[in-house]
Order: sequence, then structure tokens, then C-alpha cells
Amino acid sequence: MRSWTVAVLAVALVAALAACGGDKSSSPRDAVIEAWKADKLAPPALTAAQVSFGKDCQGGTIEGIDVMLCNFPSPAEANAAEDAGLAWVGQATGASQARGAALIVLADRKKADPNGRTINRLLKLAPK
Repeated sequence: MRSWTVAVLAVALVAALAACGGDKSSSPRDAVIEAWKADKLAPPALTAAQVSFGKDCQGGTIEGIDVMLCNFPSPAEANAAEDAGLAWVGQATGASQARGAALIVLADRKKADPNGRTINRLLKLAPK
């Protein structure tokens, strides 16, 4: 009986470790943020934002660039929101690009990135 109990506990432990050892990202947005952090581009805490093109969005600023990150149920829905993201950018230099089920919208309203290098870097670092 004792060996059966040990076997059950061992199986439970392996299952628990497997569940914990997977991808730590809980959303497409989190995966983008983790990629930026890995390259020393840590955004300050993003805050919930109300925008017309997404329901689950958070915004903030990274190196002077206004950032909006939105989660969508599917990559197709994120792609469909790209043009609306560009409308959020307005006349500023910026970009709106779907990466999987995340939409990354960047706007240089303060002219902090005159060569576009930071915007380019933020987009290239994001997982596809």
C-alpha cells in the first residue's frame, strides 16, 4: 500500500512540475513585454486603456514612444485591427502591427525617435 501512495504522489509531483514549467506568458501582450524586457526595454507598468479598436488594451510609454498593446482572441482579429491602430497613431510617426493575437501600436508624438530606430526595435523584438 505504501508503494502505491508513493507512486501516486510522484505522478502528482511530475504533473505539477510540468504545469509550472511551461510558458510563463499568460497573454500575447505578456509575451511582447517579456521580449522587450529581455532586450532591456522595460516599459513602466502599462495601464488599462479604452480604445475603439480593442477591448483588452493597455498603454504606456517606452523611451518616449506611446505604446498600446492589445490582446485579441485570434491573430485574424488582431490583423483586422491594424488600420484602426494606425488611426490611433494619427499624424505622428508610428506603426500598428499584429504579432500573433497581440496588436502593437506605437506613436512618436513627442518626436523622441527621429530616426525611427526605437519603433523599429520594438517591432522586431516582439514575437511573431
